[in-house]
Parts: sequence; C-alpha cells; structure tokens
Amino acid sequence: MSISGLVVHARPEHVAAVRERLLALEGVEIHGVSDAGKLVVTVDVENDHIAADTLIEMQKQEGVLSASLIYNHFEKSDEENLIEKEQVR
Repeated sequence: MSISGLVVHARPEHVAAVRERLLALEGVEIHGVSDAGKLVVTVDVENDHIAADTLIEMQKQEGVLSASLIYNHFEKSDEENLIEKEQVR
C-alpha cells in the first residue's frame, strides 16, 4: 500500500479540466482547490511504482505547471512480508 500527498499547481483557467483528468487516474482523490490553481491531492495505490507513475502522469497533463510530492507512506502487504522472511531463511 502506498499513500502519497501532493500539491498540483495548474493554470487557474485550466483547473476544472485538470481536476477531471486527475480524478480519472487510479487512486486519486482531490481534497481542495484554490482560486490560484493549487490542488491538494492524495494517491492511494497498491505500491510505490504505481504511485510514481501516477505522479509522472499528473506532471504531463495539459494545464499542469507542477506536481510536487509532499508526503509518502508505504507498507508492504502481509504476503510481501512473508516472502521477504522466507528469503532471509
């Protein structure tokens, strides 16, 4: 599980379209939007690889000036922990 907090800065005149495109991405939720075009976003996905790919996809969206990772929390699944323990033995 990977949970990331981001700030996305979009051109103010493109905020509505950017918001819709971001919400179409897997695991994305938008918690706030300012008049200046800043969006408070979380991404809740299976792993850090997907989270990184989602951040890159956000940065490529038309109207997005920047997408900055503010926070990331990652926890391995029980299955991943079990595999890791077996490899140590």
